[in-house]
Amino acid sequence: MPTPPALGGAEIRRKFLDFFCDKYGHRRAASASLTPSNPTVLLTPAGMLPFVPIFLGIEPPPAPPRAASSQKCARVSGKASDLENVGRTPHHHTFFEMLGNFSFGDYFKAQAIPWAWEFITQELGLSPHHLWVSVLKTERQFDEEAFTIWRDQVGVPESRILFLGEKDNFWGPPGPTGPCGPCSEIHYDRHPDGPSPKDDLALLDTDRFTEIWNLVFMELFQDAAGTRTPLEKKNIDTGMGLERITMVCQGVANTFETDLLRPLVERAAQETGATLGADPETDVALRIIADHARFTAFALADGITPSNEGRGYVARMILRRAMRFARQRLGAQEPVIWRVISAVASLYGETYPELKKPGLAQQVQEEEKRFLATLDRGAAFLDEIIARLPRPKAGEQLLIPGESVFKLYDTYGFPKELTADIAAEKGFGIDEAGFDAAMDAQRDAARKARKGEAIVADQLFATLLDAIGPTRFVGYETLSAPAIVKALIVDGQSVDSVGGVNQPFSLILDQTPFYAESGGQVGDHGTLSREEGPHGLTVVVRDTVKVGELIVHHCLFDNGDVLRVGEPVSAQVEPDARQQTAIHHTATHLLNAALRQVLGEGVSQAGSRVAPDGARFDFTFSRGLTSDELNRTESLMNFWIRENIPRAIDVMDVAAAKASGAVAAFDEKYGDTVRVLSYGPRSRELCGGTHVSALGEIALVKILSEGAIAAGVRRIELAAGETAYKAFKLTESALLKTAELLKSPPQEAPQRVERLQESVKTLEKRLKTFEAAQAEQFAETLAREVEAAPPRLFRFVGDLDADGLRLLAERLLTHHGSLFALLASAWDGRAQFVCVASEDYVQKGFKAGDWVKKAAAMAEGGGGGKPGFAQAGGKRADLAESAVAAIRTAFLKAWEEGGA
Repeated sequence: MPTPPALGGAEIRRKFLDFFCDKYGHRRAASASLTPSNPTVLLTPAGMLPFVPIFLGIEPPPAPPRAASSQKCARVSGKASDLENVGRTPHHHTFFEMLGNFSFGDYFKAQAIPWAWEFITQELGLSPHHLWVSVLKTERQFDEEAFTIWRDQVGVPESRILFLGEKDNFWGPPGPTGPCGPCSEIHYDRHPDGPSPKDDLALLDTDRFTEIWNLVFMELFQDAAGTRTPLEKKNIDTGMGLERITMVCQGVANTFETDLLRPLVERAAQETGATLGADPETDVALRIIADHARFTAFALADGITPSNEGRGYVARMILRRAMRFARQRLGAQEPVIWRVISAVASLYGETYPELKKPGLAQQVQEEEKRFLATLDRGAAFLDEIIARLPRPKAGEQLLIPGESVFKLYDTYGFPKELTADIAAEKGFGIDEAGFDAAMDAQRDAARKARKGEAIVADQLFATLLDAIGPTRFVGYETLSAPAIVKALIVDGQSVDSVGGVNQPFSLILDQTPFYAESGGQVGDHGTLSREEGPHGLTVVVRDTVKVGELIVHHCLFDNGDVLRVGEPVSAQVEPDARQQTAIHHTATHLLNAALRQVLGEGVSQAGSRVAPDGARFDFTFSRGLTSDELNRTESLMNFWIRENIPRAIDVMDVAAAKASGAVAAFDEKYGDTVRVLSYGPRSRELCGGTHVSALGEIALVKILSEGAIAAGVRRIELAAGETAYKAFKLTESALLKTAELLKSPPQEAPQRVERLQESVKTLEKRLKTFEAAQAEQFAETLAREVEAAPPRLFRFVGDLDADGLRLLAERLLTHHGSLFALLASAWDGRAQFVCVASEDYVQKGFKAGDWVKKAAAMAEGGGGGKPGFAQAGGKRADLAESAVAAIRTAFLKAWEEGGA
């Protein structure tokens, strides 16, 4: 009989939640964000973190007071970091999923322990012969209750119950004080007939054992003196790593060989051109890329943007570490991690739809481009530093100086962890204390550049501000104004003149109509011109930014001779872009007001971006909006636009403005006096941006999308004015084209599509039936080709996809009780392989997984599976047939020699 398929990771996740929620009445809790609300925690490290406020009594428990979840987790910094072990051990990751069931003063050990055993042995089908459990036992404390339940209620023999100390079997408290208690772990033994861990507990730390589940019994409270007293209400917190339990259920030796990660490893190999299985260090690099890409995708989906601070620093560090392995270990010359990011979305997007957020892969691609531009130069700089260091003596580790580590960070974008990685490979450490001192010195310099309330982080701009004073903004009153050039900057240096076609530079004027980027509104662009001189002069202003009290114009010469400090120019903002930006900015104010009316006053702004071609608006809300709520919000905004209420602007002190009901914009810093923008009773906000003079100028608003960007934070993308009209026309065009293809009126197109979907489902069922029959017929034909003594078959079957090849192999195996077969096909430009081995072959060492891996390697691919059944693929379809022939020769030779 064919080997039954192993449980997939997604199926295990589903089974776990169904078991606890449907069978035992737990509330199904969605995964919280990787960015926890607790400001003291960088990233969510465990499944219980979202429930800590409940365990501490800060928040009330849900009803019923029990929950189950599959929580997104990350361990990449601090004592819990798994970074150095990723790819080198069977089950360490920067990102992982933690399955857990929780009781908040509800059930306790008598239920939690039997349920855990029931799920593992009955739902997942793991044999008790492979399982060991542990309970807390020290000279002072023995969890006799857990021990008795395991032995008497569950039926685990006492010979398979291990006694461990507090290091392994005690949890908490989460802080200096708080709930805590003993743990009970479940371990999976790959070789249950080997030496007993009862005799040698050190065996638990070998690859033979995998801890698959930890049950925490919060029954004590520890005070500041360390005294522990019984809790009135006892809690349960369990954690089972999805990757680990999937590895066990699928019978593989490494989590990277499970269906949760294997496709990502293979995608990394495909994109880098590396051969999986060819070399141990290559495999490590591919695993690191797969793991880091998965972390990066989930981090970005939860709103973490790569940067040089906090969570953003971690995201950038992990991503750049993956880039280095791709470039310097595997030879990838172009950005490749972003393509693996796309594979993450395909693999996990159904369970975690936030991964399908547009632009994630493109964001990573841009980050890759920036870093790859400096990676080789930074690595060369580090090599120069190491070359100047003396050779370490035996047993000695020299350190890269902290100043050099900081320069790599500051100039080349190398996170210190990345420098530490490279240094360790060459036998060196890094001077972390020196790095921290250099970082502190830079921050001190930035703080000293503070002038009044304006912070000018760059010494150049601090000097210019002292010399020329602040820039006066006149852009509320006019889009064009005469101005005097007060400063010119090229490559970070102040200069007296600039010139030359396509020369980039920055300038500061005494006054400007250009709005500098702030409050979510993008900076203006336009032109500067001067008629004097032999050729006149035109400068393109590409962007405008604010540096303290200076407004800096980023420019490019279009034509002309030379521009000098002190010369007069005419500044002209591009009027259409300014108007479209104003339309979108006012539209976000209306959106803010409409959301408060539809969803309640608890909604608050959490960020925005306003540009000529569209706007996005981030806001706090605990769930996604329904279609009805989105329609009501959009309809309300368009109703207000038709009212055409004129704009009113008041300048007042900030306290009076807030007292008047004006809404403060997200993350905006206000002085003593503020600008209050109102459109009658519809909207009243503190805002320094540019806006339409009356709501009718907006004409039309369309909400394009709504989705989560972080836990409790939603984002709406919208279009207004001409952009909204174009969006409606695009939708209309798509509908008309669909109706044309369906040969139906547009209003009937949805019903026609539904009928087509039903027809497709019916045809797919018929096709599967036909394919099964066809496979049976083909298998009967192939069965007659099986060679005897030993029964074997090696055959290239032509054009067949992986599913069809698998089905054929399964059918073939039913015709022969004893058989070793390798089948290959070419499909969609790739080689496909399936290998089956009956039990008598497996006992002689001829395992399907070993042979299919060899075949795939010959076609520049990889794969594997169980000893009796395995699949693999390769990039070279043209090599599939020759691989089959080569494997047949190798098989017969091994058989003649008496074993695999």
